[in-house]
Amino acid sequence: MNRIFLFGFVFLLFPLTSSFGATPTQIGDDVFIFVQTTVRNADGQLIVYLESTKFTDVNPSALKSFLDSEVTRAKDPIVTIDGIQYQVIRRWQSHTFDVTDLVASTMLVKTVDDKNVLLARFAHDGYRVVPGDTLQSMWTFIRPVA
Repeated sequence: MNRIFLFGFVFLLFPLTSSFGATPTQIGDDVFIFVQTTVRNADGQLIVYLESTKFTDVNPSALKSFLDSEVTRAKDPIVTIDGIQYQVIRRWQSHTFDVTDLVASTMLVKTVDDKNVLLARFAHDGYRVVPGDTLQSMWTFIRPVA
């Protein structure tokens, strides 16, 4: 009995944010990332809702290049937090599925020279989709104004 208790206690000493290799982002980093993903069936009923600020894959240089090009497309707001100005960049992704599948991550990918470049990936337990289901992800990026 003491061994089980000791194992449980030792397990709790490890930070859960890095248990699965996920890197949390936070305000004040070079870029804070927050993603919200919903999946709705063909009738519009909510099937899945996921959100995260922890990512298993982030490509900082490609992400910076992506955000620099995105800000030329829209007027993104500037907010002040604790006296520091931040730019808030919010973009949407949508996809309607035409096959039955299992989706185990939410990814932001940009095509560069006909190749897909992974910018950020949020791994999760996954969800099943069927033809007609629609995924929508809202990516929010907050970065200090230079």
